[in-house]
Amino acid sequence: ASQSTEAVVSTQSTGERWVKEDDGGMDLPGFDDSEFNLEGDVYDGDDSWNVQFLRSITTHSCNFTMMERTHKLKSERKEKIEDSIHSGYIHQIRRSQNYLFIENQYFLGSAHVWEDDSKPMKAVNLIAIELVKNITEAIRDGVHHSVYVIIPMYPEGDPTSMAVQEILYWQTCTMRMMYKQIALAIDEAGLEDTHPTDYLSFYCIAKRESELPDDLPDPETDIEALLREKARFPIYVHSKMLICDDEYIIVGSANINQRSMSGRRDTEMAVGCYQPNHLWTEDAGLPQGDVGAFRKSLWLEHLGELCEEYENPGSIECMRKVNEVARSNWEKFVADDYEEPMMGHLVTYPISVGQDGSVESLEGWENFPDTEAPVVGGKSGVLVEKLTT
Repeated sequence: ASQSTEAVVSTQSTGERWVKEDDGGMDLPGFDDSEFNLEGDVYDGDDSWNVQFLRSITTHSCNFTMMERTHKLKSERKEKIEDSIHSGYIHQIRRSQNYLFIENQYFLGSAHVWEDDSKPMKAVNLIAIELVKNITEAIRDGVHHSVYVIIPMYPEGDPTSMAVQEILYWQTCTMRMMYKQIALAIDEAGLEDTHPTDYLSFYCIAKRESELPDDLPDPETDIEALLREKARFPIYVHSKMLICDDEYIIVGSANINQRSMSGRRDTEMAVGCYQPNHLWTEDAGLPQGDVGAFRKSLWLEHLGELCEEYENPGSIECMRKVNEVARSNWEKFVADDYEEPMMGHLVTYPISVGQDGSVESLEGWENFPDTEAPVVGGKSGVLVEKLTT
């Protein structure tokens, strides 16, 4: 979509910064408009779309020889690598002016800037740290930028298993890095009346039933009996989507982890889409096209209503309103007696974020509801890092 010369220069210098700081990690070159801005005819009143196909793939799975611009691909050990999904995410994060809304099955990466000594140095996709840089630069510039992230309550499988616990641990490390840097920026800016979750918040989706059918068969296991008694369950998030400023949307198969984003491992595909006649501008603000309409319909499903605050997702008022609804829904979800229905299905992720950016499990909920699985996870010390990153 529309970018300024300054944005392109900023992208290039930021790419150089990560190459230096990563000390041999992911080499992210600078981008220019030609990479993500498709040419096409635009007519007054036209609601057409520009769509770009993005991939994570190598020459093990694809023949690049018939393609133009193969010089744009990365090379490693005579292998050509395309990681345009990762690049597409980074490009939109850097140019976002108002808000970013993410739904993904996983959320981990940027391990090269974690504080944990046992960090997996191969998990260096830059999405988490780029989100942080977007937020902290906005704080220093005196403007507000919001990032909303929806993930599953816990990854697919037994939440107490070694693999799932390690994935949750990497996720917690990612969150701690992000919140710590946001807290530092808040402190440096002297914003005493704001909190890290005013800029970045994590959520999951859940449902609780007020009544159950009378003709259900008897539960066969203790877990079934417990779930029947509580009549509550998490809704698993399997989408992989980013919405930027009601203007641009990426939808595909790629998770926010190293397996999907590196281009060297899992093969993934996605599309990046926007409407040329519905772009964000400083004067007009958020566009009123189909991306914004889709985001609002999705929020209606998640939050149970559309209120005035949701018209401007980048405002602190909107972020606080969403957090208020999500916290209320969590309290109803875990209450002993389910009396007042939830507003939609969005619940706050069960972590407690301190003013200093510290991240721990929510008080009273060291384990996920109805499980013995710790929320913050734990490193196995046994599994190969490639399995869980």
